[in-house]
Amino acid sequence: MPYATIEDRVDRLEALFGQFMTQMARQNKQAEERHKAAEERNQAAEERHKAAEERMARFEAEVRSWRKDINKQWGDLANKLGTIIEDILAPNLRRLARDHFQFPSIDDFMIRRSRRHGQTETEFDTLVVGPDAVILGEAKSTPSIEYAEAFADKGRSFFDYFPEYKGRRLICVFGSWAIPDPVVERLTARGIYALRMGEETMELANAAALEKQRPTRQKKG
Repeated sequence: MPYATIEDRVDRLEALFGQFMTQMARQNKQAEERHKAAEERNQAAEERHKAAEERMARFEAEVRSWRKDINKQWGDLANKLGTIIEDILAPNLRRLARDHFQFPSIDDFMIRRSRRHGQTETEFDTLVVGPDAVILGEAKSTPSIEYAEAFADKGRSFFDYFPEYKGRRLICVFGSWAIPDPVVERLTARGIYALRMGEETMELANAAALEKQRPTRQKKG
C-alpha cells in the first residue's frame, strides 16, 4: 500500500473543503431563493389584503350612500303623503321611550289625539305614556323656528289638556327628517329634544346638551 504524502493529504483536504464550500454556497443560494419567494408571497398576500380592504371600504361607502338615498326617498314620500307622523315620528318615539328614556313600560300610545280645553281644541301628534313620564311628539315636514316656538307653547299648556298626567315628567320631542341647526339650537333653548335622521336611523340631535343641563335647569319657556 503506497504511503500518502503530506502533499497528497493537503490536496485531498483542499478538494474536500472546496466541495464543502460549493455545497454551502448552493444551500445558501437555495435558502435565499426560498426567502425571496416567501417575501414575494407575503407581499402578494398583503397586496391582496389591501385590495380587499379597499374594495370593502368602497362597498361600505356605496352602502352608506345607498342607505342615505333610500332614507331620503322614504322621508320625501312620507312628507308628500302626509304620513310623517305614522311612518317616522311615532315608531321612533316608541323606540326612544324604551331605549333612551328608560320607560319601564308603555301604558298608552296615541297618534293624532285631539283634546278640548275651554273653547280651544288642539291636536297632539303623538303621545307615549309611561308610568312616570309622558313623551309629547310633534312632526313637521318643513321645520322652522316658528314651528319650534309653537310647539314650546303646546308643551307649556299640555297638562291643561291632559290633567290626568300631572305629576309625570313631560318630554317634548320635535321631529322631522332634517332639522336645520338654528332650529335645533332654538329647541335646545326651550328644553325640547330634536329628532332627525342620523347616519342610519332617527337620532336625538341635542340629547347630550339637554341632559347635561337638565338637572340644573330652572327656566322653562
